[in-house]
Amino acid sequence: MKIVVVSDTHGDLAILERIIEENKDAILFIHAGDSQIPPYAMPLFKSVKGNCDYGYDYPMELTLKTPYGDIFITHGHQYFSINEKVVKSKHCKIFIFGHTHKHYLNKIDDIYVCNPGSPTRPRDNTKGTYLIIDLDEKSCDFTFKYL
Repeated sequence: MKIVVVSDTHGDLAILERIIEENKDAILFIHAGDSQIPPYAMPLFKSVKGNCDYGYDYPMELTLKTPYGDIFITHGHQYFSINEKVVKSKHCKIFIFGHTHKHYLNKIDDIYVCNPGSPTRPRDNTKGTYLIIDLDEKSCDFTFKYL
């Protein structure tokens, strides 16, 4: 199952269209907040609300069921830090957050913690990133795509 994860696109619908075009085989598209685009304009994405998504009706957090286990999604701005206590409290296998504009992947016990970075406004010395997750019932692989 191929999942595409983006965050912090800040109004750039063209980059989302490009990412969709490059990943037509994806089963699921996730946006971890600060799209600054109304939900009707990005119907393929399961999205959460970021700190810049004023007036858009996105949930603050979202849990999605997958063959591998639950994926928890948040923008993350409402937490002081994404730490072990926060991650474990969500009872998920994959914890996705945005907000920092920096791509990140780590593991806390058996929980993957990841941030796709930002394809439009990176703050991590890249020209922009997003994340591909390939998973099945027993395993998952993570690949950052660099723009």
